[in-house]
Amino acid sequence: MSVKAQQAYDEVLWVNTTNVEMSHWKEVKSFHNLAEYGERLTLQILPESFSHPDLVVFEGLYFKEYVTFSKELKQASIPYIIVPRSSLTYQALHNHARIKKWFAHKLMFDRFIKNTWRIQYLTQKEAGDSAKYKGIPYYILPNGVNLPESLKMSFSSDGIHAVFIGRLDMYQKGLDLLLQAMEQCQDPLRKAHFSLSIYGPQRYDHVLIKQWITDYGIADIVQVCDEITGEEKKQVLLQSDLFVLTSRFEGHPMGLLEALSYGLPCMVTPGSNMFDEVINHDAGWTCEEEVESMKNTLMAIISQTASFPEKGTHARELSKAYNWDTIAQRFHTEVLSALQK
Repeated sequence: MSVKAQQAYDEVLWVNTTNVEMSHWKEVKSFHNLAEYGERLTLQILPESFSHPDLVVFEGLYFKEYVTFSKELKQASIPYIIVPRSSLTYQALHNHARIKKWFAHKLMFDRFIKNTWRIQYLTQKEAGDSAKYKGIPYYILPNGVNLPESLKMSFSSDGIHAVFIGRLDMYQKGLDLLLQAMEQCQDPLRKAHFSLSIYGPQRYDHVLIKQWITDYGIADIVQVCDEITGEEKKQVLLQSDLFVLTSRFEGHPMGLLEALSYGLPCMVTPGSNMFDEVINHDAGWTCEEEVESMKNTLMAIISQTASFPEKGTHARELSKAYNWDTIAQRFHTEVLSALQK
């Protein structure tokens, strides 16, 4: 959606260098898979109008193809931007794979980062949490969302149906803390007919999360489901009452923005990077990244069901600040001005 919105202001070529492909990506006219041009990304294989681009944007960090291509860009004096999406935060660099990441950075990624023209952080908090790289020029530009016509019109009368949609990374998403909190207040949750559906791809910690749910004896109120997209995801959001994101760290979560845009109240932590916005707009509930705080927030949620419609209205209003067209205009104006200087 970012590229699609940007096409209204700039000439854009989107080259997918991964083996992953979403069906809706093909709806964007500038989308191409690397296989259409060749086996390796180089300036020579690109269409003539992009053989010497004004700017290259790398969406993500840990790709060897990016590092190789960046060397060619440096030789050709073509500036590039890295959008790390929380990969440079202290928490990301010091998680369970910290030794592997340390070697990877020393071998290739530190130079890739050092030579970038700018880093695009999605929030000021992400920039602050990426203090190791504070000497590198950066700017702040958040993710966006296309405001849907469909809105959450009513909330369940038979309980609270909560939902999580995203990557099933137990540590980053704070799902370990959330499940522990639910285990500690499971009886009140059952009495309130509270349920949580966790949607995500069958990789990362999918099996581990299921095991924790079983071990905690909460399989009747928590279920793990496969990844959902498109119309199915839309229907799940519209049929839910609460979106839950208890992350330890994020860039700027697309799933949360999308849930807000449908008028869905949310439960978030500071690591979601929308903690203050949710408080200021009264768009849901907030908690710290700790079990006791999450338990207390869950207890508050089940006692405040009458506030769901109002918080849902506030959630929709909050999402309007992140319309993709507005974000595309900002990118064009800010980056063009900086390039000219």
